[in-house]
Order: sequence, then C-alpha cells, then structure tokens
Amino acid sequence: MSHSILRASTFLILGTLLLTRSLAAAVESMPSDGDHSINAWTVEQVVASLKEGREASVSFEEATYSSLLTEPLIVRGVLRFTPPATLEKEVVEPYRERYVIEGDRVTFESERRHVKKTISLEDYPALRSVVEAFRASFTGDVTQLKKVYETTVEGTSREWTLLLRPHDQAGKSVVDYLLLSGSEGHIATIAIRAPDGDRSVMTLRRGPSK
Repeated sequence: MSHSILRASTFLILGTLLLTRSLAAAVESMPSDGDHSINAWTVEQVVASLKEGREASVSFEEATYSSLLTEPLIVRGVLRFTPPATLEKEVVEPYRERYVIEGDRVTFESERRHVKKTISLEDYPALRSVVEAFRASFTGDVTQLKKVYETTVEGTSREWTLLLRPHDQAGKSVVDYLLLSGSEGHIATIAIRAPDGDRSVMTLRRGPSK
C-alpha cells in the first residue's frame, strides 16, 4: 500500500471509529449552582461520555487539505456501526468510496479508482495501533489510550477538546496529532494532521442519515 493510501486509510478509519460512537446531545440549559459541569473535564470523563451510547449511522462532511490540492477536497457521506465490531465509512459525494473495518480486516472499495482491496492490520502496525487504541477508549480503557497516546484535555463538559499525540514511532509516521472537540458525549469535529502538514477536518451532521 502506498504512503498516500495508507494516510487516507488512517484518516478514514479514525473518523469512522470516533464518529460512530457516543453521540449524546449537549445539555442546553444553564448550569445550576450545584452543577459540576462547569468544572474542567478530565480524559477519564471524556472517554466515559463517549462510551455511554452510539447511533447506528450518522451523516458527515469532511474537508481534506493537502499541498497537492489547490483547494480543499470536500466529501460527504454516512458512517455506520454494526455491533459488535464492524465499522463502515461510505462516501457518497462527490464520488463513491467505501471503507469497512471487520476485526483485523480493512476493505476499501472505490468506483473512481476501479479498485477493491482488503488488507490486514497485522501488516500495518501504524493503523493497528490506532484502531486498537480507539477501541480501548470506547470500552472505557483510559489506561490503554494513555499507553498509545499523550492525552491533553481542555474545557468543561459543555465545551471540551481532546488532543491526542502518538507515543510510538509507527503512529507518528502517519499521524502528528488528532484534535477532537465536542460537548458532553457529542463529538462536533475531528481534526487529523499528518507529519507533512496535510490534514482533514470532519464535521458531524446531526439528524437522520440516509
């Protein structure tokens, strides 16, 4: 697999893993005097909120910025999660592509590239470490998340950011950092930056997905 496809796979896999989980609505009322949500949140609280629930599918819009592009590439599609461990990202505009993670297998299909390819995470340590780390986070395993990433949380339950930087060299080879922002258990955006400066920003589109 080429480095560019590996990076694209990383962006898409991470987006799928994160956005198909825990999309609880943000609390809209003002905090009362006894409301502890005004206190700074911890990574344990963020992970716990992201574990509490999930939606079967959700729409998204993603912008990719690259030195190879004269303007951002905007794609839209649907993310799906099928218990216990099948994750899917389907791009529907402006072209059709599909990524599916089933256990250790990742399948990529593209109409525009006329290709269908399946790889094993065993052969790509960078991808495997990232996937395993996020699966651990969704089960509330903060210890495993911290083992793979340096974690920094800022804000409160009403508006937080979670910065993740890989510890090992395999992860650093494809991801400089991930920056999640959200409120309560709802993820609003995910920014992923590659070591060479290329980046993607995914925005969750609330409401029924198709």
